[in-house]
Amino acid sequence: MAIKSKELAKLLGVSTATMSLVLNHKPGISDELRGSLLSRIQEMGYGYMIKEAEEAETGGSAVSAKNIAYIILADHQEEGDEGAFFPPVIEGAEREARRLGYHFSIIHMYDEKAGRLRESIKKEQYAGMVVYADMMSPGLKKELDGTDIPYVMLDCYDPDIRASSVTVNNRQGIYTAVRYLLEKGHTEIGYVSSGTSRSSLVERRRCFSYACEDLEVKMCPEWNIVTNGSGLEAQAYLEGLWKSGVKPPTALLVENDMLAIPVYRALKRAGYTVPDDVSVIGFDGRSICSIMEPTLTTMRVPRRLLGRTLIMLLNGKIDMRSRSMEDVPIRLEMNAELVEMASVRKL
Repeated sequence: MAIKSKELAKLLGVSTATMSLVLNHKPGISDELRGSLLSRIQEMGYGYMIKEAEEAETGGSAVSAKNIAYIILADHQEEGDEGAFFPPVIEGAEREARRLGYHFSIIHMYDEKAGRLRESIKKEQYAGMVVYADMMSPGLKKELDGTDIPYVMLDCYDPDIRASSVTVNNRQGIYTAVRYLLEKGHTEIGYVSSGTSRSSLVERRRCFSYACEDLEVKMCPEWNIVTNGSGLEAQAYLEGLWKSGVKPPTALLVENDMLAIPVYRALKRAGYTVPDDVSVIGFDGRSICSIMEPTLTTMRVPRRLLGRTLIMLLNGKIDMRSRSMEDVPIRLEMNAELVEMASVRKL
């Protein structure tokens, strides 16, 4: 249902004059207020009003030069743990986009996935796209290339597919965690994975094998655990495993912080204590780490910086496109930082 500028101003708690300045991109208000209102208008589903204002000001021609789309092609409704990871990334991306003069739109495509991407995202509307998907594939690349809009992938990489991305440096992060456990005297080190096919988590599993081989850590099949689920499913699986007589190692590296919650619970119900019996390290550095009992040692990912870097890389690609320069795929990696808390003990 259409809404008038006066009604939108009332909903947002600003004057009609301020709303007019925002919709028509006129000076007279701070960049911070303008950016905040533009974001809220987009989130409320009234972004078409901004577009109409731009068209009126430019004689009816669509303006794409200042619009960036942040596209989510994964169903986070089913992956509740992911919800805690992405808001800081989005915040960092949005701040950098505003700094560079772009409008920033978040587009969820839960059901359509990539199949309707070319129908939904028009070249005339957007100068560039930041894209999150569970994994990169030839089919997804074909859809993205078909939009003819410059794009970068968020934490999604496939070495066989030519697409630029900004990702977590999983090799560095996992290696640092394993070496830290060795320095604490642990020689029995296991890994707990949910078994998801998400490209970044598959890479973490592979990086754990590499780190153990390089650091000469003995790998026991019983300690390389795949829960094939998260939450209560993971807890039930782990509890059954350790109650069945399979003894856990002295230290467990968990693929992300949220999976550490069922690991904690399963260890407790199986009669083990963290960290006295089993030390635990998470990955990502989410806020939940500081309120777990005991607090969770983790590999912190600089998520806001990751978001800003996405926009800087995308802005470079947009500039290269405008000058007809060759588009060379680039992968930028953000290192993770070890944050010591109370879940690891020295042997």
